[in-house]
Amino acid sequence: MMNLVPFVKNLFLLVFVIAKMGIYDKEIIDYINLFERVTRSRVKDCFYHNEILVFVVEEGYASKAIGKKGANISKFSALIKKRLKVVEYSEDPLVFIKNLVYPIKLKDVKLEGDTLKISAELQKDKGLLIGRDKRNLENFKKAMKSYFKIENVKVI
Repeated sequence: MMNLVPFVKNLFLLVFVIAKMGIYDKEIIDYINLFERVTRSRVKDCFYHNEILVFVVEEGYASKAIGKKGANISKFSALIKKRLKVVEYSEDPLVFIKNLVYPIKLKDVKLEGDTLKISAELQKDKGLLIGRDKRNLENFKKAMKSYFKIENVKVI
C-alpha cells in the first residue's frame, strides 16, 4: 500500500500557506521558498508589480534579504532571471507605503479613515506613483488593502 505520510505533509503545508498568505500558484510558492533559502529571511508576501517580482519580508529582515552590497539580491535575480524588489513590512501603514514606493521620495503621507493620501515631492514622482493607466496606483491600493483596512489610495 502507498505511503500517504509525505502526501499528507505536503497537503498540510499547502493548506497552511494558502491560509496564511492567500492563494498563490506553484511558481510564486517556489520563488518564496527559494528566496527564503538563498537570503535566510522570512517572506510575508510575494507578487508581481509591472514585471518585477516583489518580496515583502518581515520587519527587520530587509537588510538580511538584500545582503552585503546587494549580494543576495544579485544572486537570486541571476538565478531566476527576473528583476526583483524587496520591501520591508511594517505594522504602521504610513511606514509600509513609504517602503513600498521607495525610491520615490514622498513629501507627506496621511491616513484619513480608510483612505491613504500620498503627496510626492516632485511632479514626475507623482506620475510614477500613479503609473500608466493607474496601474501603479491600483497595485499600491491592492497591497495596502491586503494588509490594512485601507480601501483607497489617493495621490495628491
